[in-house]
Amino acid sequence: MSTQLQSRELTPAGMSSVRRHERVLDEAARQLNANGVSLTSLTEIAEQLGISRAAMYYYVEDREDLVFQCYRRSCEITARHLNEATRDPGTPVEMILRFIERMLDPNEPELAARAEIAMMTQAQRDTIQGLYDALAARVATLLTSGQEAGLLRECDVDVNARCILSLVTWAPLARTWAAATGAPGSQSLQSAVGETIFDGLGRGRTAPEIATFDLTSLCMRTGAVFDRDAISEAKRETLVSVASRLFNRKGIDATSLEEIAAQVGATKRTLHRHLGSKQELVGACYERAFKIFLHIKQAMLEHPGSRLAAISSAMYALATAYPREDLSPLSPLVGFGALSPAAQEKFRRDSGELADGYHDTIRRGIAEGSIANVDVETRALMLPGLLSWLVKEDVPTDEQRRKHIANEIAQLVAVGLKAR
Repeated sequence: MSTQLQSRELTPAGMSSVRRHERVLDEAARQLNANGVSLTSLTEIAEQLGISRAAMYYYVEDREDLVFQCYRRSCEITARHLNEATRDPGTPVEMILRFIERMLDPNEPELAARAEIAMMTQAQRDTIQGLYDALAARVATLLTSGQEAGLLRECDVDVNARCILSLVTWAPLARTWAAATGAPGSQSLQSAVGETIFDGLGRGRTAPEIATFDLTSLCMRTGAVFDRDAISEAKRETLVSVASRLFNRKGIDATSLEEIAAQVGATKRTLHRHLGSKQELVGACYERAFKIFLHIKQAMLEHPGSRLAAISSAMYALATAYPREDLSPLSPLVGFGALSPAAQEKFRRDSGELADGYHDTIRRGIAEGSIANVDVETRALMLPGLLSWLVKEDVPTDEQRRKHIANEIAQLVAVGLKAR
């Protein structure tokens, strides 16, 4: 089909070429978030929009170009919301709240989560990273202004700016992952994000002491050297651990089975023998992730201090686990639709068990007086959103810096950013 004919197909009466292009990217973003890159089909996007597959190539060169354009549009929309939020008079806190409201407006297009960065060329990755860093710098400037005005407490503005961007990206996706407990409405999401950022969970303004949970039992252990089953299990653990780390940093679809096998000096055939298909490998990575999540949840439930201290310490543990190469649980960001039906059902069961622990902790905290009277389910659902940015390659690898970031997140969860 000629470009001229494609253009006419894409631009029916009353719709501009630019608007049709935006509709293509909006539908692609929705599918990318739900299914990941491999199950995002140009044909299905075209069918959803009522156009031919050939017409799609009027705007995108291939699937990789589609991913790049979706990520770039997400950054541009976020920048537009930030511009609109800061254009009108108000305090820095009011501006950030307006930004949250615009980002979570159900009438706005769904933004593609920054999950498959490695699908793009280096130049494209640099472009997206530059746009993201610029957004984080602008939010950090607002936080600094809030501190200077006496409205916000002292904190690391760069870390908290990235937490804010991570949270407003996560909140809409949370509806997909919240099937076990019920998805909140848009108004509830907006309120929960604002309260998470500025108020925290604490009833008072004093941050609790953070405990360090013991995670050594979660690290891979070497079995008896003459125990065939133990050796086989150790190999499987190694492969799943490496896969989880690569999936987090590069994206599930951008990471090949050959690359995972090569990281541990194995062959693709060996990986298949221990774990099966890529879909089964993703399922194994989520199973491992929930083992880590549930271990930390149990430590939280057994913590002898206040429930606010317990949940803050759990967030500290999670924030240190994500960047660690020997832990790095697979982040539940995108790709739920890529799991097998059995894996989806297991994910829902594990999510339900995990949610129950956090709901119970918050309710007990409300009863004892350490946690404010909050919307328990929705506020608990916000917690993963503060962590999802920690799995990317731009997160510092220095241990002291990682601990600092984890402490900032724990403090944010406990008391928010408002001045004490």
